[in-house]
Parts: sequence; C-alpha cells; structure tokens
Amino acid sequence: MKKRILSLLLLSACVCGAWADDTGMGLELSAEKKITKGFSAEVEGEFRTQDGVSDRERWSLGAGLEYKWNKWLKSDVGYTFIHRHYTEAVKTKNIHKEYDSPRHRAYVSLSGSWKLPAHLELSLRERYQYTYETEQFVERYSIATGERASDKVVGDESEHLLRSRLMLKWSRKKSAWAPYAHIEMLNDLQDGLSLDQMRYTVGTDYKLNKQNSVGVAYRYKDKSDKDDAKGHLFSVKYSYKF
Repeated sequence: MKKRILSLLLLSACVCGAWADDTGMGLELSAEKKITKGFSAEVEGEFRTQDGVSDRERWSLGAGLEYKWNKWLKSDVGYTFIHRHYTEAVKTKNIHKEYDSPRHRAYVSLSGSWKLPAHLELSLRERYQYTYETEQFVERYSIATGERASDKVVGDESEHLLRSRLMLKWSRKKSAWAPYAHIEMLNDLQDGLSLDQMRYTVGTDYKLNKQNSVGVAYRYKDKSDKDDAKGHLFSVKYSYKF
C-alpha cells in the first residue's frame, strides 16, 4: 500500500510538471539526526529542472543545525552550496551563452508556531539569507553560424535577503498525512527592505514509518532571479530521520 502511494505521488508530480514551458521539476533528499534534547542536525540535497524536464537548472548540497527552545520557538543556522546552470540566447545580438555558476549561501532563522483548533498549526519564520555568486568566464557563440563570439566575464555578486514565511499546516498523530500551505515574501536588505518577490506553496507529507517520509509540493514564484526562473515548480521529496 505504501509503495502504491509513493508511486502515485511520483507519477502525479511528473505528469503535472511536463505540461508547461515555465514549469520545473524538483527532487529533494534529506536526512536528520537528533543530537541531544531539542538539538538536531540535517543534511540535504536537491536537483531541479526547468521547461518541464528538458533543461537542468540547478543542484545543491546543504547542512544545517536546529535548536528547539520550547514547544513554540526554534532557531536554525546552515550553509548551502548551489550549482546553477544558465542557458541564454540574446536574440538582438544573435549570441548564445551557456555556463555554470557556483554560489555559496548562509542563513540563520527564527520560527514561532501556534496550535489552532482542528489539528491546525500556524507558524511564522523569519530568515536572514546571504548568497555569494563567484566570478565566471563565459564563452559565447553566434546562434546563426555557431562560431565563437566575444567572450564575457560575469562578475561576482552578493545578495542579502530577509525571507518571511507564514505557513498553515494540518497534522494528526493517527494520520500519516500532513498537508500544508505557505506564502513567503523575499525582501531585499540592500534596497531598503523592498519586496523582491513572492512565493506561494501547497503540498503534503506522508509518513511511511517513524524514520521515513515522502512528500509532494507545488510552488508558484512571481519573479525570476539568480536562483531560478519564475513560474511553477513541482517537487518530490524523501526524508529520513535517525
């Protein structure tokens, strides 16, 4: 039964993610280890595509630490290495460029949660995020002839964001399902805390047993940035706790 549920989750995400050019697919894997009471560590990896499954967009590896102060307050800190792939055709100049961009990301966040009636939980997470993109030497080619065009240096760049996420989640001890929905605002700290973009996500986790769980999610993003393109993202994830 559990294998059938997992297969349906994977199939539904793949079918939904293949129908639009502005739709990407994501695969997430994570492992969490409880160290002491209230203190845990996590490692995670992710792979994303864009334009259905035709183009790879990025992969990442990260690690983090979380501390739960009490029933309603927790904090975490972490680091993620991101390998972003760019493919761009500049039609006005008849130039095509394709390159990989490594970047380093650090974050720290504080989360508060409140229990509501009907097995609902409301949570607010405030996260400071710093991203550094390294300088890259980019080869460019003519779209018409395929011949080498003038090369370009993409300079290094840093980004400081405040990410505010409000989430509503349903969970019950006797149920393996845990559906959720959240809205996230990304504010640019280098531009007077101005609103940079919005993200809207719905999804559900399914607990296979005490250690293993799977999930699917859909996210809509209203603006492209250095991380990924705007539009739709369907993701599948697997989590292991030990």
